Amino acid sequence: MGEPVATTGVPLYTDARHYAAAGIPVVLYGAGPHTIEEANAHRADERLPLADLHKATETIALTLAALLTS
Repeated sequence: MGEPVATTGVPLYTDARHYAAAGIPVVLYGAGPHTIEEANAHRADERLPLADLHKATETIALTLAALLTS
């Protein structure tokens, strides 16, 4: 999508920690703005531009297709 992919982290809570604690590998992927401030995350008016949702859906679909057909 024209941007380099970097490994980053943000201080958010997910249930992924329970899977990781049980030895199950975890990868989290999120759609939307690059920062918590841009997304207005965890507030009543959290933002996710529809175009970003479409891109994320396509990315996940293509990744699953590649993983499941190889």
